[in-house]
Amino acid sequence: MAAPTLTIREYHPESGALLGNITTLDFGRVTAGTHSRVKVIDIAFEGATSVGNIKLGIISSGGLTVAASGVEHFGITDSASFNASLASEPVSSHFDGINGTGLASDSNNVSVGSRSSVLSNYIYLDVEVSSTSLETVNGAYKVFFDYS
Repeated sequence: MAAPTLTIREYHPESGALLGNITTLDFGRVTAGTHSRVKVIDIAFEGATSVGNIKLGIISSGGLTVAASGVEHFGITDSASFNASLASEPVSSHFDGINGTGLASDSNNVSVGSRSSVLSNYIYLDVEVSSTSLETVNGAYKVFFDYS
């Protein structure tokens, strides 16, 4: 069986309206010392009957500190139904660190629920840029999942 195809879809953070499919997650310009606007996405899986054990991991932080001494900078939470209040302020749950192994079993991955057998929950993501970060950065998330 071939692996399913993933489609990442972005939603308007206030209305929940589908904005379209995305191939990159762009947080835009973020002022040093502040949080980005919350991005709301979900993941649709095509070519599978059932998908479970969905996890997101940060495999590259682009030079930003993911977490250190109790301070986390990459927010993540999810919900089964769209919730504008989760997108209206900085995300309160965070990744504990970078996935340095590249594996689904890495303890720094975050589990995400699902709304159906082939659709993840809504996922709310943000980043906080430290007050000393003044350059452009690129990072990378990786999606892990089981399927049948």
